[in-house]
Amino acid sequence: MKALSLIKAALPLALICGSLVADDVVEIHGYMRAGVGRSSNGGEQASFYLPGAINNPSGGPGYRLGNEQDNYFELAIDVKAYEKGSTNFKLHFRPTFRQWNGSRDASVDAGGNVDGSHSATQNQMVFLREGWGEANGVLGDSTLLKDASLWMGRRFYQRHDVHMIDFYYWNNSGDGVGLENIDVGLGKFSYAYIQADRNNVDGGWNGGVTGWAHFPGTVNSDVYNFNGKVVVASHDLRWSGLAPWEGASLTLGFQYNEPSVRKGTGNQAFTNLGRRWHLEYQQSGILGGDNKLYFTKGDGSTFWNWYNPEVNTKINWWMVMDNLFIQPLPELGIGAVAIHRVQNEDSSQPGHRDMTWDSIGARPVWFFTNHISLAAEVGYDRFKVTGDTETRTMLKKTLALQFSPQKSWWSRPVLRLFVTKANWNKTATNWGTPSGLGVFSGSQAGTTFGAQVEAWW
Repeated sequence: MKALSLIKAALPLALICGSLVADDVVEIHGYMRAGVGRSSNGGEQASFYLPGAINNPSGGPGYRLGNEQDNYFELAIDVKAYEKGSTNFKLHFRPTFRQWNGSRDASVDAGGNVDGSHSATQNQMVFLREGWGEANGVLGDSTLLKDASLWMGRRFYQRHDVHMIDFYYWNNSGDGVGLENIDVGLGKFSYAYIQADRNNVDGGWNGGVTGWAHFPGTVNSDVYNFNGKVVVASHDLRWSGLAPWEGASLTLGFQYNEPSVRKGTGNQAFTNLGRRWHLEYQQSGILGGDNKLYFTKGDGSTFWNWYNPEVNTKINWWMVMDNLFIQPLPELGIGAVAIHRVQNEDSSQPGHRDMTWDSIGARPVWFFTNHISLAAEVGYDRFKVTGDTETRTMLKKTLALQFSPQKSWWSRPVLRLFVTKANWNKTATNWGTPSGLGVFSGSQAGTTFGAQVEAWW
């Protein structure tokens, strides 16, 4: 009876949403990946990565084909709340569910503790990644502001990524307010204020933000715990839409971080500023694809795309990246990426060390029919830390039989059967075995196999 009552209660809502979607009031899109896998020496699938590389010093997942050990679902809901002429108001929501291999039973409470029998964990969670509103056409008819958009709330803010390694190399998302697409005559200008509460950002690190998360193997893991007493304000300026020649697009950016510490809390050491510069050049029309060349330089609290008021400006870093996609033949598409990142630590800080990360990889996809293809991904990471006698290295290789709607590298949904093999040297294990579950502890090679569906719409 209880289940039947829930169904009856949900029917009116479903009917209302159906009519709203039909009238283009509500648009629903999203992303998902889900799968199952095992490892060659027993246990569930592991994710191979070189600790210290990729998105942040905790690493992972590395080159992602056949290398993702979670189920992840995003449902993006866009609502046209008001529209008249050139004026409109829109709302955006993105509820998300994540489930790691270590918590496969989807019948249990998904981290929300609805029935009081489960506590929220990192293994299985439901959370809201976006909830924001925007207003267009409300700032007058001037050339400067008529196409500008005012927004407020929590959002993914103009993110730039490399899909092949799931790397958001330009990502200043969070809670904030901003004004986008100001027409300055030559391109568009955008400003955003993003605020990070250090008690809520990355709170999974032993109940607070820890030093290990920022400097693996160098600082005691319980040194930093901000307890909500430090706020980092980030000012984000972008100049986009610059087209120096046909098919070219240039985007410039600058980020400035300023921490605010509650008086009398004893956290006055966490007041370091941060600055970061961005330059991205994209050229389209290259063998059926495009190429992105990206350069960034930062210091202080912009470290690793995070908000780190404990990191002073003597710690600086720079990165250059080339991200290429081509489809020279209907039967062949190729994605490739190359990265070089240099981090210069503050030599006056004990234990801090310079680091260099190099990464190169490619994923060619051969199409046998309109719906059947074979993907082969090879990725190589090299990570050098001052003081190491040997450079840390990893080579990861994947073959995947794929089923998708079209002859396109980007065609989704795609269903995959895969096998992945990785090799790494002994020095690579200095910060832990390079696998998500540690199932290859003591080894320098491992193999996983499984199945996965990936889609966006």
